[in-house]
Amino acid sequence: MIAFRLWWRLARRQDSQRLLTALAVIAFAAATAAVLIVLGGLRAFQARPGSEVYVVCAQIATAILVIPVITLGGAAARLSISRRNERFAALRLAGATSGQVGMIAVIDAALQAAAGTVAGALLYLVALPGVAQLRFQGRTFELGELWVGPGIIALTLLGVVVLSVISATLSLVAVVISPLGVARRVSPKKLSVLRAVFFVLAFLGWLVITQTVGGEIAVPIMITFLVICFWVVNLIGPFVLGLIGRISAARAKHVPGLLAARRLVDDPKSAWRSVAGVTLATFVAGILSIAPGLASDVDASEDPMLAHLPQDLLTGALVTVVIAAVLAAVSSGVNQAAKVLDHAEQYRLLRLAGTPVEVLTSARLRETWLPLVASLAIAAGCATVIVAPFGIMLIGASPAGPLLFGGGLVLSVVLVMLAVLASQPLVHRAAAV
Repeated sequence: MIAFRLWWRLARRQDSQRLLTALAVIAFAAATAAVLIVLGGLRAFQARPGSEVYVVCAQIATAILVIPVITLGGAAARLSISRRNERFAALRLAGATSGQVGMIAVIDAALQAAAGTVAGALLYLVALPGVAQLRFQGRTFELGELWVGPGIIALTLLGVVVLSVISATLSLVAVVISPLGVARRVSPKKLSVLRAVFFVLAFLGWLVITQTVGGEIAVPIMITFLVICFWVVNLIGPFVLGLIGRISAARAKHVPGLLAARRLVDDPKSAWRSVAGVTLATFVAGILSIAPGLASDVDASEDPMLAHLPQDLLTGALVTVVIAAVLAAVSSGVNQAAKVLDHAEQYRLLRLAGTPVEVLTSARLRETWLPLVASLAIAAGCATVIVAPFGIMLIGASPAGPLLFGGGLVLSVVLVMLAVLASQPLVHRAAAV
């Protein structure tokens, strides 16, 4: 009860935290709605007779979207970690026990996740009539086909809450071990080179299994490795950004460049989170860019059940890319806003030191462009490795392939820059003295 009363008092008296809470709820809602829509589509194909190929394609699409969804859910759980950790560190230094601080964090994370998942479930229900209008196998869906049932909704809610609580608990390790270090904002340690090792091993493993594994086990093994490849992209991203930050800091010739580089060095994970959504969306677009080429090779005369497969492959690829883009848009928006709020004290101190707002804005743009360019290069390279075993030329086998890939790249840039512009007023507010 003491922990709950402390949480309630803190929640009532921190206006800036309310915006971060709203952003977290939005992110959880988008992630939950995406999960339920994808699972509804998978269930619909499983229930249709003669849809084995469609079920495999739906499983691949589900696997492709698993990591973007988890990434967005994790980003929602980690929103305002620095501010929350500062608040919890202050409580620890004031005499609160680690158990009380832990309970406050769990309550905070669980309530945000629960509110977001409920909103996401409602969004899923609202979106069902529109999703049902998609045509596969020559007909639209029935609402009953896309309904996942209360059991799946409850499990999704529980899973999102557990993810949020675990993330919040892990973020408390630094507070419990060294609250004074958190309060003094000690820079985190450098990221281990093991991230690069895991990245290389995962993609080498993908190239090996696609050439050696066959039979009935081929599809589940390939789907598993595909998920692993998506996961290690999130591992290598912060490591690469940290290297870029150190190189840029050493070569910086003006204040905005130095500020941007030092922020990358100080917190490459935060910089990566601001572009991770669009990176994964580009990765998805790159992988699915071979779908039109595969569709053009389908001979429907051999099996009447595959008569609609060419068009359906293209439709499925577009739907998957759209879902990934929506998740990327939400991720970019909430992370850019959260970064500004987390750096509000730095902006205020720099303004007090006489730094013009224009310099802060320029530094923020550079801080965005450096991770964005690096992330797009990572996504394009990784997508090329993934599609290589099936033939890179498939991307150009149909005009829709390059359009899908190029559209993903352009969309990534547009989403991030829109997020930066939308959160720009927060910079002026934070820098006000």
